[in-house]
Amino acid sequence: MACVTLRDGWRLTVAGGHEAVPDDLAEQLLGEGIPASVPGCVHTDLMAGGLIPDPYIGFNEKQLQWIGHVDWRYSCRFGAPEGFVSADVIDLVCEGLDTIARIELNGTLIGRTANMHVGHRIDAREALRAGENELSIVFTSALNYAAQMEREVGVLPNAGKGSNPFQAHNMIRKMACNFGWDWGPVLVTAGIWRPIYLEAWSHTRIKSVRPQVTLAAPDHATVDLHVDTQWATDDGADVGYELRDPDGIVVASSTSPVKAGSGSRFLVNVETPQRWWPVGHGGQPLYTLCVKLNDSDGHTLDEVQQRIGLRVVELDTSRDAEGHDANFYLRVNGKRIYCKGANWIPDDCFPHRVTPERYRERITQARDANMNMLRVWGGGIYESDTFYDICDELGVMVWQDFALACACYPQEEPFRSLFEDEARYNITRLVPHPSLVLWNGGNECIWATFDSGDQWQAVRTSGSRTWGLGYYMELFPGLIRELDPSRPYWPNSPYSGSMDIHPNIDESGNAHVWDVWNGQGDYRNYFAHRPRFASEFGFHGPPTWPTLEKSVSSDDWQWDSPGMIHHNRHQGGQALANARMADYFDPPDNFDDWLYLAQLNQVRALTLGCEWFRALSPWNSGTLYWQLNDCWPVASWSAIDSGGRRKPLWYATRRSFADRLITIQPCDAVPVDQPVGPVAVYLHNDHDEPWIGECVIRLMGMAGQTLEHHTVKVEVDSRGSQQLIIPPRFQGQNGLFMVADLGEARSFWFPDRDKDMVYPAPQFDTQLVRDDSQIRLTITAHTLLRDLAIFPDRLDPDAVIDDQVMTLLPGECYTFTITTRRTLEAHELTTRPVLQMANYYGK
Repeated sequence: MACVTLRDGWRLTVAGGHEAVPDDLAEQLLGEGIPASVPGCVHTDLMAGGLIPDPYIGFNEKQLQWIGHVDWRYSCRFGAPEGFVSADVIDLVCEGLDTIARIELNGTLIGRTANMHVGHRIDAREALRAGENELSIVFTSALNYAAQMEREVGVLPNAGKGSNPFQAHNMIRKMACNFGWDWGPVLVTAGIWRPIYLEAWSHTRIKSVRPQVTLAAPDHATVDLHVDTQWATDDGADVGYELRDPDGIVVASSTSPVKAGSGSRFLVNVETPQRWWPVGHGGQPLYTLCVKLNDSDGHTLDEVQQRIGLRVVELDTSRDAEGHDANFYLRVNGKRIYCKGANWIPDDCFPHRVTPERYRERITQARDANMNMLRVWGGGIYESDTFYDICDELGVMVWQDFALACACYPQEEPFRSLFEDEARYNITRLVPHPSLVLWNGGNECIWATFDSGDQWQAVRTSGSRTWGLGYYMELFPGLIRELDPSRPYWPNSPYSGSMDIHPNIDESGNAHVWDVWNGQGDYRNYFAHRPRFASEFGFHGPPTWPTLEKSVSSDDWQWDSPGMIHHNRHQGGQALANARMADYFDPPDNFDDWLYLAQLNQVRALTLGCEWFRALSPWNSGTLYWQLNDCWPVASWSAIDSGGRRKPLWYATRRSFADRLITIQPCDAVPVDQPVGPVAVYLHNDHDEPWIGECVIRLMGMAGQTLEHHTVKVEVDSRGSQQLIIPPRFQGQNGLFMVADLGEARSFWFPDRDKDMVYPAPQFDTQLVRDDSQIRLTITAHTLLRDLAIFPDRLDPDAVIDDQVMTLLPGECYTFTITTRRTLEAHELTTRPVLQMANYYGK
C-alpha cells in the first residue's frame, strides 16, 4: 500500500455566486485565487490571505455573511510516481469535506459528496496519470443547497439559533451550529476540513477493525473481534491479530485464512485482564491491538493498529414495579457509576484549528474539575480520533450524540441514505474507544415535537410527514446492534423511555432542566426538579476579562451595549442575565462590578443545581451541565471560555464534583417560587472507601460568631449517600447562615438574598511571597469574606490562579497561587476590580 499526501500547493478561488463577492476582492478571488491550507476552510484561508478580518472580533462577523452564499473551488497540482498508478486500486481518500462537493481529477468527474460527517473513498484510478495531475473540488454554497432542499422536501421546523437568523440546518448534513446557535455566530463555511490523500493498493486491504468487548470480569475478558476487508482480487489471504497488554507483553494472538470477498472474526480471550475504568474508579490501562493482512507468500498487504480498553458498559433503564418510573444509570464492569460532567460543543467554529494539544488541554480541564463524563452534543461534529484517544487515556467517559439537534429531519431520500452512511461510518470508527459509553439518537428532537409549538406537534401527530423518529427508533439502534452491540443506545436527550410519556420529565429517563434559566427566574427553582439524570441545565456567565477585552471594543463595555449583545447569542440573553442577577443583587453602577456579579450568579446557580441533583442520589445518577467550552468569545453557559481560560464556574465545579460532597439543601423538593422550608445536610460519597468522621453544623451570625453548634458522627458507605437532619433551632433564621464541615469538605447555607443581607465591611490581611514565575498570596480573614475572588488576569492576560470564589470565616486564611509573567504587587491584587467579594454588594 502506498500513499500520496495532498497537503501542499492548494489554491482557493470563487466558483459560483460571483455577485455576492465584495468588489474589492472580486479580481483576486475570481482570478488566480489565493493560497489555501489543507486541512482548512474558506474563512481561515481568507483570513490568512489578509482579505477578511477575524470574525471573532467586534462586529466583523456581520461583514462576512457573503462567504456562505458563494461556491468555492479548492485546486492543486501534484505528482504521481510511475509505480503508484499501476496498483489494482487507487482511492482518493477524503476524511472530511464540508459539505456539498464536486470532485474532478484531470477534468474528469470522479465523485460527489453531501455529508461533512463522514469520510469518503473515491475511485481515482482511471482518471489518475503518472506525472503531474490536477485535482479540483468545488463546494456548493451550503446556504443555497439547504434552501433548495427545503423547497424540494418541504419545510420542517428547526430551532436553536438564538438571536441568529433561522436557516434550514436540518436540510443538509453539516455541523448544525455553523448556521449559528444561541451561543455561536453564523459562519457558514466550506472546505477540506480533514486530511485528504491518494491511497494505492492491490489484492486486498483492511476496511475496518471492530473490537467489541463482551466480557470484562476480574479473571477473564473477551473481545469479539471483527475484521472487515475490501478485495481487488479473487485470491485469498491470511488475517492475524496480536494483542499486547499495557506492558507490551503479548496476551493473545491468532491467524486464520480468509476467502476473497469475506471478512474475519476472532474470539479473543484475555486472562486476568487489566480493566479500564472511568476516572475516579480505577486505572485506564490500554491494550495495543495489531491486525495484519498477509498474502499467501507472507507479505504484509495491510496493517491496522488500535488501542483498546477492556471494559463492559450497560445502561439500566428498568422501570419500577408499577411500570412507571424508569431508572437511568450506567454500569461499567458491573459497577454503578455516578456521572459528573458537562456538554461538549465544537471548540472552534472552524474545527480544523483544534490541535491535539488543545484537545488535551480542554479534556484535562474537564478531568481536573472532577468531571468523569463529556456529552458530545448533536449540533456539532463527531470529534476527531484524537479527542477520543485522550478521553481513553484520562478516563473521561463520552456520551455521544448522533449529529441531530433541535429539528425535525426528513427521512426521504437522499437523506435516509446520508444518515445511514454517516451512522455506519462513525459507529465503526469509534468502536475501539473504551471511553465511549453511550450512543444517543439526537438532541431535543423528540422533546421539541411535544413542547415547541403547534407546527412541531402537528408534524408528530398528523402522520403526514416524516420527521426523524424512524432514525431514533429504527435506523440508529439497528445499526448499533449490527456494528457495535457492546454499547447501549438511547433514542434522544431528553427522553422518558416511551413515546407514550412526555419526553422531558423528572421521573423517567433523562431530563433537560431549562425552565429555570429560561423563565422560572430565581435559580433556587432548581429545587422544584428531581431528575433521574440531568443531561442539560445551565446558567449564563460572561467570559473572562482578557477574552472580553480582546473581542469587544472598550466603547461597548456596558452590559447592555450593542457589542455585548452581539457577543451573546441567546435571544435577550444580556437582559435575562441582568434580570437573574437582580434576583439577588441591586444593579451595580459600573461594568467591572456587573461582570463579577454575572459570573458569581452563574457560579451560585450551577453550584446549587449540581449539588442539589447530587443530593438526590441514588434517585439521581448523573449531572451534566450545559456547557464545558465555547467556540468563540461570547457570554454563554460555559465554564471555559473560547480563549481556553477558566471562568469562576470552573473552580466552583471542581468543588461541586469532588468525590466527597457535603451540601446543605432543602429536605425535599420545593415548588416553583415557593419559600424554602427546612434544610438538611447531604453527604454524597463518590469514593471506593467509606466516609467516616464527625460532621459539625454551626449556626452563625454575620459577625462570624457561632450561635448554635451540632455534631453528628457519620459513616457513609462507599459510593453512597446520606441525609443528616439539622435541628429545628437552626432553621428559618433570617440574617444568619449555616456552615457544615466534615473533614476538609464544607458547605454554607445563606437563606437570604444578598441585597437583603447586612454583610460586615470586609477586613483582612495579606502576605505575598514570590517564587520565580509564581506568586503566593495569603489572605487572612478578620471578618466573613463571602465569595472571595481574585482576577490577576485583569493585570496580566496570561496570569492563572489556582482557585476562585471561596468563603472564609474570621480567623481563617487561604493561600492563592498565581502564575504570571509580571511582577505584581499585593496592593494591585487586593484592590477592586482585581479582588472582589459579595460583601461589597449587600444591603
